[in-house]
Amino acid sequence: MESLAARVRSARTPRARQKDGWRAAVFLAPALLLLILFVYAPALLALGLGFFHYHLLGIGTTWAGLTNFRSALRYSLFWTALRNTLLYALIMVPVTLIGALLLAQLLCGPGKYVGFLRTLILLPYITPVIATAIGWLWIFNPQYGLLNSLMSWLGLPVHQWMQSPTWALPAVAMYTLWHGLGFDMIIALAALASLPKSVSEAAQIDGAGPATIFFRVTLPLLTPTLFFLLVITTIGSLQAFSQIYALSGGQGGPEYATTTLIFLIYQTAFQYYHFSYAAAMAVLLVLLILGLTLFQNWLSKRWVFYQ
Repeated sequence: MESLAARVRSARTPRARQKDGWRAAVFLAPALLLLILFVYAPALLALGLGFFHYHLLGIGTTWAGLTNFRSALRYSLFWTALRNTLLYALIMVPVTLIGALLLAQLLCGPGKYVGFLRTLILLPYITPVIATAIGWLWIFNPQYGLLNSLMSWLGLPVHQWMQSPTWALPAVAMYTLWHGLGFDMIIALAALASLPKSVSEAAQIDGAGPATIFFRVTLPLLTPTLFFLLVITTIGSLQAFSQIYALSGGQGGPEYATTTLIFLIYQTAFQYYHFSYAAAMAVLLVLLILGLTLFQNWLSKRWVFYQ
């Protein structure tokens, strides 16, 4: 039987539907205008700047072709920044996915303090990056910082952290994990809550243990959510800037240890005022993100299972 909503929709005249369309367009126009002004227009401008030798005042701007792109690819610091960017993503992506999945699994059931623990883990995500990063600078302090004091108490070796070329990037990853893990956990929790209980109950009746149910039933059903988290975590890691700027004091050091591609683009544009050069590097970063996203999408056909 045709539903009441379907009969109402079919009874509406084309003129009424057109009027609804115009009304929707009017309400969406401000958001679309902001999107064009602050996302698409700057992106197109950056793409265009990469092909010019641009002066800040517009004086003597000339066509450069692919010169800026070739110069970026020949710049040794560009490859150092690319290595740091990929290393940072390589640290962040698996640790974030595994950590979010484990926390979601631990906090998905009922419990007296489950709600409080969820809030406690999510709380850092809604705090400002710069403000909390300044607090973490005290934690990472090699002389009187909390982290070295804890490691010393546990009998573990202490480190210079943000003052060490070896440990600076892992320290940034540690802060980022603390700050952003709550968001991924909430997404995983929502996915777990939406899973049909009948499947796991049937597996339990058949004699499957908790580990078997998790790896053979729950995990395959979660693969669409894990794929989503994989993509957004990878993109976020490749675009990380605020925490690197705050923790490194705006220098990207020591010895360029925390200079990622997005940080190098910032320095090139707003410290050295080579806007065209920075735009070319930004385009290369976009191509890197696009290539990795397409590669992940291609791989997802082999391990993501949709219900």
